[in-house]
Amino acid sequence: MKTPSSYPAWLFACLACASLSAQNPPSKPPANPTALPSAPAQATTVAPGAPIAKEELTPEQKAAMKEVERMRAEKSRIDAELALAEAKRTEELAPLNSETAKLQAERALRLAKAAAEAAALEDERAKLERQAALEAARSGARLSERNNKIRELEAEAKQLQLESANTVSRLSNEISRFQKEEEARKIATKAKPIYLKEPLVNGTLIISDRRIALNGAVTEQLADYVCQRINFYNNQSAEFPIFIVVDNSPGGSVASGYLIQKAMAASKAPVYVVVKGFAASMTAVIATLAERSFCYPNTMILHHQASNNLRGNMTMLKEQVEFTTKWFERLATPVAKKMGLSLDDFVKQMYANDSTGDWQAFGDKAKELKWIDQVVERIEETAILDLLPVAQVPPPAMPVPVKPPQTEVSGVVAKVDDKGRPYFELPSLSNPFDAWWVYDPQGLYRVR
Repeated sequence: MKTPSSYPAWLFACLACASLSAQNPPSKPPANPTALPSAPAQATTVAPGAPIAKEELTPEQKAAMKEVERMRAEKSRIDAELALAEAKRTEELAPLNSETAKLQAERALRLAKAAAEAAALEDERAKLERQAALEAARSGARLSERNNKIRELEAEAKQLQLESANTVSRLSNEISRFQKEEEARKIATKAKPIYLKEPLVNGTLIISDRRIALNGAVTEQLADYVCQRINFYNNQSAEFPIFIVVDNSPGGSVASGYLIQKAMAASKAPVYVVVKGFAASMTAVIATLAERSFCYPNTMILHHQASNNLRGNMTMLKEQVEFTTKWFERLATPVAKKMGLSLDDFVKQMYANDSTGDWQAFGDKAKELKWIDQVVERIEETAILDLLPVAQVPPPAMPVPVKPPQTEVSGVVAKVDDKGRPYFELPSLSNPFDAWWVYDPQGLYRVR
């Protein structure tokens, strides 16, 4: 259905013109345009809307009138359709208007309820604030009371602390006095190291604090330790002897032992070796070739051929054997010469005295063999002026081997293998031309 707005504007203009023409039709033109107008005729009045005689309208007017009539009918039809559409729209909007009114009523109800709830909440909030203020006042009073109590307790604690401090100070002074007395009992204040150019006095060897301990396997670290101290004591004084004291040493690196020998030979002060317990292999060579050496009658000295842990193919094994042989010849030949033997005779006697080639002898016999220069019955350590702490013995359940002397110096580490057997791990040889010369029948020393 077309609405009036869908028609063009010219159509409405035509309708307006037609309506005006119908109401005021134009007057008939004069037959002679050049003639002067006559007296006005009697005007004919036509009522609006009255039909006009067809003979009085031109064809164009008739067509326009016909179009006007058609448009009037179309307008009437459109007005009817618009009225019908308006009625339908009103009918369709009626439920929506009703729903809208319902929703507005519900919204107004909810707003009213919300306002009532807000008022109730406001009252509750005011009530809670009053209660909180009251509780805060009560809490403040309790807190003030507790603070007063705390201050009282703090005052009592300070008094107790003062009394305790006085007691602790008194006890600390007593403990300090007891400790000082105990430490004083551990220090030999009445004795001082004895320095003698000739340390052997009436069969007693007097050792001063110019003392270097050589214990455990001879390693690069131990050689550095010994050589540094030989140099230090020389720089301190070259007048009195230096003592290298061996409690127990199975030997070790031939290159490290050679460095110790050369440091001893280069020393301005005499360097004496004292073997108290056991010296074998490289350590026995050091003791035998020292300027002077001392030991107890029951000290054990052991010489044997150098050995090595050989690995590789046949050619490599042969080269390692040849190289180890050269080391042995260079270090053992001076020992054989001191004994008055050739190197071959020295080796033959090793196996003649023991089938393993490990030729061991007590101190008195070692003197006869010229392995040791002098046997003494007593050794006096004049540099031991304070008591050492007692060593902690591990529980029997712990399979930890006895720590070798000077472990921190020599670099040897005490360990336990997967089968629970204790052993000492030797550091790797840093010198590619080095070899181990160690007496180890129990297999306690293993190379890292």
